[in-house]
Amino acid sequence: MRPNLFIIGAAKCGTTSLHHFLAQHPDVFMSHLKEPGFFVPEFRYHPKDPDWYLGLFAEAVGVRYAGESSTHYTKRPLFEGVAQRLYAFSPDARLIYVMRDPIERAISHYWHNTRSVRPEFHEKRPMLEALTQDPLYMAYGDYAMQLEPWLKFFGSDMVLTLVYEEVIQDQETELDRLLAWLGQPPMPEGAGLERRNARPETITTLRGGGILERFRRSTLWDRLSPLAPRFLKDQALKLTTRQSAQRQEDRSDEARQRLRPIAREQVRRLEELLERSFPLWTTTSGDAGSNLKEN
Repeated sequence: MRPNLFIIGAAKCGTTSLHHFLAQHPDVFMSHLKEPGFFVPEFRYHPKDPDWYLGLFAEAVGVRYAGESSTHYTKRPLFEGVAQRLYAFSPDARLIYVMRDPIERAISHYWHNTRSVRPEFHEKRPMLEALTQDPLYMAYGDYAMQLEPWLKFFGSDMVLTLVYEEVIQDQETELDRLLAWLGQPPMPEGAGLERRNARPETITTLRGGGILERFRRSTLWDRLSPLAPRFLKDQALKLTTRQSAQRQEDRSDEARQRLRPIAREQVRRLEELLERSFPLWTTTSGDAGSNLKEN
């Protein structure tokens, strides 16, 4: 069965929890591997072989939807052309896109990158420097820009947008809306989202400037790894990374103030695109009300 359901983003908006929620549904199969990133040629952490990709859905028997979740699909301008490639592969697919206050999303993404063990993603800069000097943090939360190619190829009826804060505030209503869009009845009472990927008390740092970690993820290590005993693999992990308490000064309040003009313009364009407002995005609006924060 070809996949026909995709959670395309956005990163740090609860997509992992949503993936596992949909996997509970008897008429939905979600790939055991989250983030295969198949339609992003630059994403090289998994094979690009079509047989390998379709093999992720070999167990999707007797279901209406087979799906996967890859937030790399909505990371313009780093990855372009994804919507066109996915449309050529599955033109009748349904797409789910989750959004949250773009400033809170960027801050959460920053903390996520401080924990990444992939050298190219690992964030070592102070928060304020990273968020104000690296435009990708805010670009990934420029939801209008990210959505435009998907709406162009698939049309608005095939793209469901969810607001993270609304899901947190009224989970049952929003999840029932999602299932109705899929033509499915509500989930049984008690089924819902589990919080996943919350920010831990420690961060991961790379030893040796990431050189050892690059080797651990190289094709040479892939060939040698099956021959290595378990204790040696564990030792390799200890040699490449270390866990340390979060010592960095949290300058998120200052970052919020600096990012607000950018985020407000992004949200204005999103409101025009979707013809709706986002009253729960209080960090961007600057309202006194507290935002709902999950890391």
